[in-house]
Amino acid sequence: MIIDLHLHTLYSQDSLIAPEDLIEQAIRVGLDGICVTEHNSFQASEIVEELAFGTPIKVFRGVEVATDLGHLLVYGLDQKQWQPFENKSGLAIQELIEYVRGCGGVCIPAHPFRFQSPSVGDKLETLIGIFAIEGYNAKSDIEENRLAWEQAEKLNLKLIGGSDAHVIGDVGKCVTEFPKYIETMADLIEQLKAGAFQARYLF
Repeated sequence: MIIDLHLHTLYSQDSLIAPEDLIEQAIRVGLDGICVTEHNSFQASEIVEELAFGTPIKVFRGVEVATDLGHLLVYGLDQKQWQPFENKSGLAIQELIEYVRGCGGVCIPAHPFRFQSPSVGDKLETLIGIFAIEGYNAKSDIEENRLAWEQAEKLNLKLIGGSDAHVIGDVGKCVTEFPKYIETMADLIEQLKAGAFQARYLF
């Protein structure tokens, strides 16, 4: 199952992608699922889930949150669990990781070595409780992604892929492939924790 784990719509405010266009493009490029990760908000992705009902695309919802050490992808929380952090930025990354883990979710540093965006960088080594990083990001150049690959190998971390699309043509460029069918967010979290996935460029 091919899923783009990092996407934004107009509701992230810096993206040009309308929710309905995101769904259509995901189908067009052959994705099985998408995970919408609006900036600092879980509630903002609800519209995509509603619009995708009845389509062949599975929609999952996460958050890309701005922390004190860079951007972090959060998966596995619901609206109630995320509510204390809704539309907040500058959160303490280690405290957030621990909170998310306590809720049963997972945190994955986004584009950890992107030079022109808040990214964890070398401080990745100080984080406790992560098992993967985003190593295939369509907005990062090949050298920035390569640094993530090298650091993942050094720290024995898995790599996920997500397009980080803010324009329609980037949707699906980087993906995470799961051998098992993913029906629910619980399934997604289970497979992420199990390391049962492979990141790659789709096109």
